[in-house]
Amino acid sequence: MNARDPALATPDCAVVAAASTPPCLIVNPRSFNASRGLAAQATALGKSHGAEVVIVDSPDATRAAIATILARRQRQVMLLAGDGTVCAIVDQLSNLPAGAWTPDLLVLPGGRTNLTAADLVPGGRALPILKRALLLAREQRWDAAVEERCALRIAHSGAPMRHGFFFSAALIDSVIRQCHQHRAELKSHGDLSTMAYLLRLGARSLIGRSGMSCPHLDVDAGARGRQSGAIRLLLATTLLHRTGLFDPYAPHGQGDVRLTSVSEAAPRFWRSMPRLLTGRYARAMNPDNGYLSGRCNQVTIGGLTRYMLDGEAFDADPSQPVIISTGPRLRFIRP
Repeated sequence: MNARDPALATPDCAVVAAASTPPCLIVNPRSFNASRGLAAQATALGKSHGAEVVIVDSPDATRAAIATILARRQRQVMLLAGDGTVCAIVDQLSNLPAGAWTPDLLVLPGGRTNLTAADLVPGGRALPILKRALLLAREQRWDAAVEERCALRIAHSGAPMRHGFFFSAALIDSVIRQCHQHRAELKSHGDLSTMAYLLRLGARSLIGRSGMSCPHLDVDAGARGRQSGAIRLLLATTLLHRTGLFDPYAPHGQGDVRLTSVSEAAPRFWRSMPRLLTGRYARAMNPDNGYLSGRCNQVTIGGLTRYMLDGEAFDADPSQPVIISTGPRLRFIRP
C-alpha cells in the first residue's frame, strides 16, 4: 500500500507540523569518504541552510535518529553515509507496518563503494547534490524530484526480515569476507591495498589455488529458470546501476529483482567475465550453459550457509530456504 494513500491522510495539525519542520541531514562521520573531511563540510553546509544535522556513529544512534524522524513526521531527510548505514535505515523503514508514513530520502555518497548512492543519485558529488536539495526544500520544489524504489527483502526462517539493495553469495561472499579480514589484520583501509589483494585472489583462482570452493546451492527464479549444483557466482539487486560499466545482469524477464547466478560448470567463465560484468550477455551465456540472469519477482535459494547484504555479512541455516523478493516502495529524491 502506498504510504501517501489519501485514505491514510494525517490530521491537518500533523501536516502543518511536518511542513514547518526543517530538513534533516544525518551524517555518519565514520563512513569512508565522510571521515576524510566531507562530514564537517556537509555539516556546515546543512546548518547554513537551516537544516537540522544529526550525527550518528553507531547502529543504536541511527535507529534512534530514524525513530525521532518518524515521530515528528520530518519529511525531508538527507543521508551522508556508506552503504551499510543506508541499508540499516532502509531496513528500519521497510519493516514498518503496511501503510505506515515514511520520509523522503536523499542518499549522498559518503562511503567507500557507494553503490546505492550512485544508483539513486547518479553522477554527482555529495556537496553539490546536498546544496541543490537544500535549495529545493527551501523553495518548496522538493516533490518534483521524487522517485519511488524498493529494496530487496531477505526472508529466512529463524532470522529477522532484512532489507538491502545488493545481495551476494557463493565465491563473491568468500572474497568480500577475506578482503575485510585482510584490511582488519593490516589495519589498512586504502583502496590500493584492497585492489592488490583482490588481484592476487583473482590470479590464484585462475590456477585453482585460491583456497575457496563453490557451494552447492539450489537457485529457483521461477519463470526465469533454475540451477542446482556448485554455484560460482550469485548476485541480486534492485539497483539499476545507471552509472559506470558494472551491471552484471541480462536484460531479460519481468520484475524488480535482478539476479545473476553462474554455475561452476559454466563454460568459458573467465573469458566471458567482461561480458558478464557489463551485462552484454552472448547468446551462449544462457541457463542451459550455466548462466542464469535477468529480472524476476522472487528467488528461492536452498543450501545457503552465508551471504552479504550491502557489505554486511550474515549466516544462514542451509536446511531452510532463503527467499529474496522486494519490500515496500520508499520515496527517494533525485535533485
